[in-house]
Amino acid sequence: MLIVAGPGSGKTRTLTTRIALLVREQGVAPEACLAITFTRRAAGELRERLATLLGQDAARVPVHTFHGFGLELLREYAGAAGLPPGFRVADDRERLELLRKVTRLGVRKGRALLRDISRAKRSGGYGPMLSANPDVAALARALSEQALLDFDDLVGRAADLLQGDEEVRAVVRERHRHVSVDEYQDMDTRQVRLLRMLVPVGGNLCAIGDPDQAIYGFRGADAAHIRRFASDFPGARVMRLTRNYRSGRSIVEASGQVISAGPVEPIERQLNALLDTPERVVTHEAATDRAEAEFVVHTTEKLLGGHTFFSVDSGRTAGRRDSRLELDLTFGDIAVLYRTDAQADALCEALARSGMPFQRRSHGRLADHAGVRALIDRLAAGEGDGPVRSRVRAAADAAEQGGKAGDVVAIRAAATMLESLAEAAGDDLPRFLGELAMGAEVDTWDPRAERISLLTLHAAKGLEFRVVFIVGCEQGLLPMAFGSHVEPAAVVEERRLFYVGMTRTIQQLYLCHARKRRWRGKLRERQPSPFLLDIEEQLLERSSTRAGGKRTRDDQLKLF
Repeated sequence: MLIVAGPGSGKTRTLTTRIALLVREQGVAPEACLAITFTRRAAGELRERLATLLGQDAARVPVHTFHGFGLELLREYAGAAGLPPGFRVADDRERLELLRKVTRLGVRKGRALLRDISRAKRSGGYGPMLSANPDVAALARALSEQALLDFDDLVGRAADLLQGDEEVRAVVRERHRHVSVDEYQDMDTRQVRLLRMLVPVGGNLCAIGDPDQAIYGFRGADAAHIRRFASDFPGARVMRLTRNYRSGRSIVEASGQVISAGPVEPIERQLNALLDTPERVVTHEAATDRAEAEFVVHTTEKLLGGHTFFSVDSGRTAGRRDSRLELDLTFGDIAVLYRTDAQADALCEALARSGMPFQRRSHGRLADHAGVRALIDRLAAGEGDGPVRSRVRAAADAAEQGGKAGDVVAIRAAATMLESLAEAAGDDLPRFLGELAMGAEVDTWDPRAERISLLTLHAAKGLEFRVVFIVGCEQGLLPMAFGSHVEPAAVVEERRLFYVGMTRTIQQLYLCHARKRRWRGKLRERQPSPFLLDIEEQLLERSSTRAGGKRTRDDQLKLF
């Protein structure tokens, strides 16, 4: 079964309720109900929902990411997979260092080759690359000699295991007779192959996804897989969830107009809002990127009712919530989204000056974070002892001794990010390091923290907030362009990315752009994103600031 589910339509609830019904009403063993998703954060949400529905039985339901499931299979059947028992996953830095050791490549060319290898493995083109490129072959030999696996090998090697060993395949299929997959639109070729090895003809597979939210083409994902589901799994039924329970009508209509302006999907597109809220989408034009950041801070203060004594004393806010919105917000209800992580710098500066707490996360690999890398080096060198959490704290304290101010701030942020992951690892340091190698930075986002969330648009996937600002809604950023020409397929995915950002909103959405932005080392003139032109005027309220930073009177009246 394929369930096509638009944003806010309750797909996680649908998936977990289906598993609960299998267990409670159909008598299926919890261990037989395998659930697979794409991020550790999403896997954690599935576990929490299942715990509510199944109580203690929820702990018996295997819930994994694709890479986590692949790793578990390879550890269990290491011999059959041709791996030594003590193998581990190499992070990107280890792979780069190893590549440079066995080749003559510099850092820049080495990183470029690693990206090419990753894309080839995810798209099924690694074999020819391995045969044709001696540098690739040298890296493969070096990884094998040191009992290291590439992160991208986890899914492919697991699929190879099931395909090549009939006995293992039979055992795994019998163990997981009911398979559920979330976010199917983000599947790549290896993951589809793993599923086809895992689910026999006539087996039980329930997939859920939305082709309009396919945003990971740069990682090898191919939205065409969701369109081919019925042919990949003959006899499959297709069902649709068409009610949006999350967002107000203006947000659903505005985002629908944006996505509908792109290519028509072969899978029917339909999403109806149940909430009829009066707020229109606000578009704000700022003079510069710094003025844009100040607009976010000023508006947030108004929404919260005046956060700081400074904001009241300086006249930035009157110290009371806006009477029209009446949102009764906290910091955790607000998110600021952007296309590239570099855009967050101006926002961090403005929020820090205001005294507002925030957490900043990207969709990048956790091990690539500079502060995390510094902590990993110290942990690997034996810094600290006892539980992993204590070791991380000891490593952070040691790294801060005599460190540069900037390095200390990276390291402190990293230690904070890793707290929950370290706690979950207990005393198992190898497990912790393995999780770091597989994790994304956004996996450490804390939904319980009373902090404003600063997130890349990719990192915001699957989250929701009562108020959302999307900054940098400009040509060249949304859609992203690195030159004068943008491939049509890239624009299509950028449109979907913007749609994902818009639909994170529950009550109030602000779409912001600047007339000038410091971009790639220069202050450059900017034009609004063409995506903004797809929204009907009746759904919008427009606001702008002069070069001096003051709003026009008409804009002040219209904004709130």
